[in-house]
Amino acid sequence: MQEKSKSTILIGILICLIIIALKPTPSFNNNDPDFPSYEGESVVQLSENRIAIVDTKVNSGLRGEVMVLEFNEDRRTFVPIGRYNYMDFFYNPEKYNF
Repeated sequence: MQEKSKSTILIGILICLIIIALKPTPSFNNNDPDFPSYEGESVVQLSENRIAIVDTKVNSGLRGEVMVLEFNEDRRTFVPIGRYNYMDFFYNPEKYNF
């Protein structure tokens, strides 16, 4: 009797493993405007109320662009306070006087 219950449990586990193995992987449609793709963008917290958004996409046209935003407590939104392109600095360092 005990041997029969063990084999029933093992067959159940085997069936569960087969179902998990054959389960299709989820696919996401990057062309859906409700769910835009954010690959190549990073958000970095600079201080308590400041963040920076860095664009690192190779073909975006804004590669190397860093936007610094500050949180406005009154409006409860982020306000842009500056932009910087670090790729421009690497390609044209003579333009910047440090």
